[in-house]
Amino acid sequence: MRQPKIVIIGAGLVGGSAALFCAQALPSAQIVLVDMEKVRSEGQAMDLSHAAAFWGHDRFIAGDYADARDADIVVITAGAGVKPGQTRLDLIEVNARIMADIVDQVAPLAPQAIYVVAANPCDVLAHVALVRAGVPRERVISTGTALDTARFRTLLADRLNIVATAIHAYVIGEHGESALIHWSGATVAGMPLADFLQRTGREMGSASRDLLLRSVHESAKQIKEGKGATHYGIASGIGRICHALVTNSNQILSVGTVLDDVEGVNEVCLSLPMVINGRGAQLLAYPMLDEVERQALRRSADIVKAATETALRALQR
Repeated sequence: MRQPKIVIIGAGLVGGSAALFCAQALPSAQIVLVDMEKVRSEGQAMDLSHAAAFWGHDRFIAGDYADARDADIVVITAGAGVKPGQTRLDLIEVNARIMADIVDQVAPLAPQAIYVVAANPCDVLAHVALVRAGVPRERVISTGTALDTARFRTLLADRLNIVATAIHAYVIGEHGESALIHWSGATVAGMPLADFLQRTGREMGSASRDLLLRSVHESAKQIKEGKGATHYGIASGIGRICHALVTNSNQILSVGTVLDDVEGVNEVCLSLPMVINGRGAQLLAYPMLDEVERQALRRSADIVKAATETALRALQR
């Protein structure tokens, strides 16, 4: 993709922020913003163009579905948001219909596109997008637990008083309440986490680990209570995914695709560490899990599978 065309469906806070991160990561990209409220996409494109004047990017367009023709990447952020008291899974039916409508309009125009699904519940909606688009499964990517992983590494880095980039550890499973931390595979400074803790005289028992996972789950709630919305984190994740797709960089991120089998659950979209390149996202090696992690991942897979079946049934009615 020499001059990639990235179409972002949904020009709200997440879509607008994603456009900015994508432009900074990929200065040559043409970025098209599409929204059911054209005035919103026009406002975002204008604001982004003014911001870009400082550093030279001038390829923001407020368009409509027709402008998705020959898109290389289609980012979908459009959908109803989580309201207080709701979980991401509460949005299944309404957002499944929105997703189906979007993909039905875009797929004929951009048959070679790779889809990046950020609307919630992103794992379920990525499965819906795959069914409607009829493309190879590696070309439909749920942003999944990429953001959960970033949040976890930030929290752990603060606790260990190191930089997050020294930590290699992933949140896997559903982007939601059933997500789990792959503790048994965590490394810090090139050594297993347990060894790092022992060598530095630190401890991290089960209570501390549970607290870290709860903090990851509650991060979005805390951000929304403080500023009303969470968008920079996921938008940065979208930018990172798009950069890996365009540059064919083989970046490994914890994202979701529809997998043949996860702990005995077939055809389910869950996040595991995957390599991202010009073909999309692929699982190269299934992670080594301990028995507790295997059971937790199976539970997560069961939850997403049931939610996906609900969404697909709703689209048949």
